[in-house]
Amino acid sequence: MMYLLQLVVVLALFHFSSADVVADPEAYMTAIDLIKYWGYPAEEHEVHTADGYILNLFRIPHGRRSRTNSSCRRPAILLVHGMAGGASEFLLNPPPSCPAFLLADAGFDVFLMNHRGTTYSKRHESLKEWDNKYWQWTLDEMARYDSPAVIDRVLEISGEKGVYWVGHSQGTAMGYMTLADSPEYNSKVKGLFQLAPQGSGGYTTGIIRAAFWLYETAKPVVDFYRIALGSHEVSFQFPLVYRPLVRLCNIIPGGDQICDYATHYLFGPSSRTLNITRAPVYLSHIPSGTSTWNALHWAQLAVRRTVEHMDHNPAENVRRYGSETPPRYNYSRIDVPIYHFLGDADYLGTKAEMDNVLLKMLRKEVVKELIIIPGYNHIDYVVADDCAEMVFNPIATIVRNQESGMCEH
Repeated sequence: MMYLLQLVVVLALFHFSSADVVADPEAYMTAIDLIKYWGYPAEEHEVHTADGYILNLFRIPHGRRSRTNSSCRRPAILLVHGMAGGASEFLLNPPPSCPAFLLADAGFDVFLMNHRGTTYSKRHESLKEWDNKYWQWTLDEMARYDSPAVIDRVLEISGEKGVYWVGHSQGTAMGYMTLADSPEYNSKVKGLFQLAPQGSGGYTTGIIRAAFWLYETAKPVVDFYRIALGSHEVSFQFPLVYRPLVRLCNIIPGGDQICDYATHYLFGPSSRTLNITRAPVYLSHIPSGTSTWNALHWAQLAVRRTVEHMDHNPAENVRRYGSETPPRYNYSRIDVPIYHFLGDADYLGTKAEMDNVLLKMLRKEVVKELIIIPGYNHIDYVVADDCAEMVFNPIATIVRNQESGMCEH
């Protein structure tokens, strides 16, 4: 009977996967394929970090209807994904509601980062992704090595002297941490546009908060795992399973409402209706992988409600930082204009986090604007049908007002 049940499951997955090919061709594409599928130019560039990781950087140099020989300027803009998101999170929707395409059509030279450990950045000069050592990194290493290397590569490719940074979720923390840890990069970043800004994560609500409580409760066990067993990949891409299972949302009676509710239960009660019919596409590209140490670093920050380096152990802390306790990030070093976009239905990027952590760490003169978006939850920035109106057109307008000779399309 067990073997028969397994056979039924396998046949069902095969059936749903076969249907996907026709119904959801984008679910079977790479990120570069997605860009080309919608008629945009696509480039792929390698970035080598100082600690040996090899990252893939995607580029959309102009919009669909742009003239490549135009004499107008296209400011470089870098899209930085959330935890385990990857560059694909900015490519999930058709052009009218796709962040990367919207910005390309608005006159930008668009670059999309893939942090270490994500689907398109799993190479290293000497380590293999199945090596435990490959995954031994946290927010600290991404901010210290990945971001500076990518910024330098963007400026090299584009010929620009500065880049605009658009971070989503963890991508916002990367912006803050990079400029605080490497203050010389303030001169290379023209502005931070922070979507669903993340400080410590300590004021998160919903089910994620329960995960942080579990970390605090089981900390001795977690510390043993981290020290004795190292780090591993989590939240990896597994479309062969995700695709067919999520199609049940569109097949079983009431499935769309159940799946829509489950999404909102995790990210916040958005007033926007998630397009469940595109769910197989979404779950074919995200999640995109991260390390257990990175997740544990976030849990540490949330429990302590402070933004600090990873707390390894007293001896390792002394070796790394010169003290037994990890130092805090000094956000007063950040010296670029910052624009915050905050959804009032977001369980992860909350107003309490903004007020109690970020605004206390940042200098008042660099925070230019706080834009509250009614009804937005944590993922609406990349999948909502009105993200052009609510997020990316305002970003384009702000940049256009301070850039001369910028391309119209």
